[in-house]
Amino acid sequence: MLAGGIEWARRLAVAALAGGIAGLVAGGVGGRLFMLVLARLNPGATGVPSDDGFTMGRLTFAGTLNLLVVATVLGVIGGLVWVAIRGLRFGPLWWRRVSMPIGATLVIGAMMVHSDGVDFTLLDPPLLAVGLSLSVPLLASTLVTWLGDRWIGSARTVWQRMPATVAWIARIALAILAAWSLADLIRTISRIL
Repeated sequence: MLAGGIEWARRLAVAALAGGIAGLVAGGVGGRLFMLVLARLNPGATGVPSDDGFTMGRLTFAGTLNLLVVATVLGVIGGLVWVAIRGLRFGPLWWRRVSMPIGATLVIGAMMVHSDGVDFTLLDPPLLAVGLSLSVPLLASTLVTWLGDRWIGSARTVWQRMPATVAWIARIALAILAAWSLADLIRTISRIL
């Protein structure tokens, strides 16, 4: 019993670490680079507050540190979500590796991309702003999947201990969530354009 608890704690810690690294790299460093690209392409937007509270075109230590910390914390949360649902993946290895990043990008992307505010209406080209925004959860979830799979391996999860019907109901629910997110994302992007 104690060994099982220690193994679960290890998996949670590993997933949190993988998520933190992924968040720091994709959301923190990548996010800052993406902001820099958009600022250089849109010098007229310098000084305008972004929808997330940053001042466009201004690179500050405090703003960068804030972005790095927030992205890392969000990555830790993402890593914990990853470890909770990783056992739902099925099919060939390539599909198990791409299904979670695709789903995460759709769900998180639908929350990030919006047609009100300045981030996607003021910055040109708008599709670049959308693409760079979607690349953050894609990169983060790909990295957390790669690190998590390497560090945890293919050990059994709680989903393999449940009746198969329960796992399939969860898979269907996640597929519906991803499909709904895709439809919402398409509607939002069409409003932006």
